[in-house]
Amino acid sequence: MRYVYMGVAKSTSIKGVAGVEIAHAWAEGDGKRPLESLLEGFESRHPDVTVTDQYYPDLSLTVKSRILSENPPSTWVEWPGESLTPYMEASVLADISELWTETDMSEAYLEGPQNLARIDGEYVAVPINIHRLNSLFYNTELVEEHGLDPGRIESPRAFLDVLEEIDTDSVIGLQQPMKNPWTVLQLFSMLLIGQFGPETYRNVTGGDGPAYENEIRETVTLLDRYADLASEDATFLGMVEANEQFIDGESIFFTQGDWVAGTYRDIEGFDYGSEWDHVPFPGTDGVYAMGMDAIVASADQQGEKDTRTFLEFVGSPTALQAYNKEKGAIPPRRDVAIDGYPPFLQDQYRDFKQSGEQVGSDALETHPERFVDAKAALARFVAERDVESTTQDFLEAYS
Repeated sequence: MRYVYMGVAKSTSIKGVAGVEIAHAWAEGDGKRPLESLLEGFESRHPDVTVTDQYYPDLSLTVKSRILSENPPSTWVEWPGESLTPYMEASVLADISELWTETDMSEAYLEGPQNLARIDGEYVAVPINIHRLNSLFYNTELVEEHGLDPGRIESPRAFLDVLEEIDTDSVIGLQQPMKNPWTVLQLFSMLLIGQFGPETYRNVTGGDGPAYENEIRETVTLLDRYADLASEDATFLGMVEANEQFIDGESIFFTQGDWVAGTYRDIEGFDYGSEWDHVPFPGTDGVYAMGMDAIVASADQQGEKDTRTFLEFVGSPTALQAYNKEKGAIPPRRDVAIDGYPPFLQDQYRDFKQSGEQVGSDALETHPERFVDAKAALARFVAERDVESTTQDFLEAYS
């Protein structure tokens, strides 16, 4: 291989040197192997360009430190959308608009990913994957046993009525992990979208929260009632533990990003369409809520030609097909062949292409400072369960 894996390092200078450096935080798990697949594909097509594969466990802090030292990596992995605003304010991201307009990327990427790749009208990122956030997974046997039809539940409030009706000591209707505030924030976001629509969600997360005080209060009230129906130990449960309970049949429903379905593939006798299935979270049919990674480029670098070549490959159907098959995600383009993907991901890709709205996660739609404040509001909510205080915290966070 011509790409070089550097492991953990303090800094790697590329100034004046041809080639590309890709900085990331993927050491193991579902990140490392997909990236290796992408780099192997690039090397096979561009053997004259050396790529330095640079792993940093504290990626964000290290990238910022290198920028301040005037030695930024040529490219790095980052969340797109509002997460990039501080970099734009510091004028450290390369404007790659020509890449988008001179290739077929501006035609092939769907509107939602394109919107998150642009800041103030400039393309500054190449989205590389999508995980759906608004999936409601369910145990097919338990749903049938309770006489439920998940596809006919039309709103978060209607879903709450269902959960309250089936609330028993023998099984949990919807397990909700509350150990970490981000999982609670994700549920809050799905409730807000499901009850009031994606436009309200975008306006709230975009900083216009005070104009939607009633909607925020009603959503927090719903969240509080959902939390009442979780298990008694929910505040000590992380996502992994809650997912394991769903797999074990202790919970009828589980809502989470579709990355959890990667676990289901490895479990014998727990098959998609027979033992488990999914629908959009109630009220979000036609909406594809997205978690997403992207690759961005530094405005300060010497190897601009090689970086352009690398980013063009990263955004191509060939690269995205191989990368996302390994990742267990779907491509952000509409023209990628996914015949070899698992049936679940094929269905997700179909829904993505047919969706009328694509919105980013709270982390992608919200300025980083507001995102931190929103998580803090929900950490306090979990501890105190005070609807009015949480409403006021959100009004301050989203303003």
